Amino acid sequence: MPLFYLKRTMRHLLLLLIIAASYISQHANAAQATPKAINSNPASLYAPLLLPWQAALTSSNITDVYCGAVIISDHWLITAAHCNNNNYIHHVIAGVSSIPQFGSQPLSEHYKFNITHRVSHPNYDETIFANDIALIRVDRSLLTVAKPILITSLVEQQTADSIFANQWVTHQNSKANLITSGWGKTNIASTLSYPTQLQLITLAGVPDDHCRGLRTDNSKIICADSNIDGLIKDVCSGDSGGPLIWQNSQKKADNDFGLRVIGITSNGAQCQDRLNDPTRQYQHLPGQYTELAPLRSWLESYIKQYDQLTDFSLSIHNSAPNYNQDPFIVADDYPQDYQLVKTHSSSAGSIPLNIFIILTATALFRKRINNGNK
Repeated sequence: MPLFYLKRTMRHLLLLLIIAASYISQHANAAQATPKAINSNPASLYAPLLLPWQAALTSSNITDVYCGAVIISDHWLITAAHCNNNNYIHHVIAGVSSIPQFGSQPLSEHYKFNITHRVSHPNYDETIFANDIALIRVDRSLLTVAKPILITSLVEQQTADSIFANQWVTHQNSKANLITSGWGKTNIASTLSYPTQLQLITLAGVPDDHCRGLRTDNSKIICADSNIDGLIKDVCSGDSGGPLIWQNSQKKADNDFGLRVIGITSNGAQCQDRLNDPTRQYQHLPGQYTELAPLRSWLESYIKQYDQLTDFSLSIHNSAPNYNQDPFIVADDYPQDYQLVKTHSSSAGSIPLNIFIILTATALFRKRINNGNK
């Protein structure tokens, strides 16, 4: 073949290879999951209703989730007091892991509950998030679609504090001894970033002496952070009022697996700030949760008085929940797309696929030209 035609053929071949490389690169990037602000997993990945105590506080059109909430009895839920200040909240959604967004198939009215009463803790201080808790009552029994969860006792809280102190380490992986969840922000790259699926994150309890927040007294807050060294995991905007779950290991054989709501999401560092500076994982403010054990007596006495129930107690289930799955057994510590992202990301010493194809094609082209010149 004349050299002129050989060069033209190889140029065409090189152009086709470059186009193919670009196509492969675009589709490889599309296969990667969108970056997540909290590195969570959908709760429904493990079971249809893995977290039956989780509820959402929504507007009248249901699709806008403003905060999370936790079912503690047939008509009552707890949430953050700063969520109670939102005048757009009118409904509770319970018994589902998926809440449709605007324009999709509407949610059945069976899962929607009207709020009839709500009250914040009398000593709530919005400047430092002290006593950041509120009670919400709905118009009918939540137990038709969902299940309540017990609040930790003071004794259980002491046990948990000891566990956090013994199991927390920095610059190493810690044991996942907490689980939090919510429909809060997950996609930092978009403003339309609130998921339809309930998200779950495993965390580690941070000891009180490592727990730094807006107050000098941290005795009534719980700090929790990622249990994986080098992987940011945290709750974000929209998760406020949702549950922080701990497991009493001495009660694992019970129908509720010893699961307790130990705190509710209150405040913490901005997720964007944490992800923009991931190398300072342990210098950022960890997630801050309202500690529930000291507040259980107020919750119980208020419900008793409001509903005129002299024998009401939050220390026992009014209706045994009999959960189907233990989330501490089935949930993953890593986000579902962790391996995928690691596989597609290029590290030092590696060559991206499109560059590799181009370099290979260029080498072949030069070799054929050289052979043609001989």
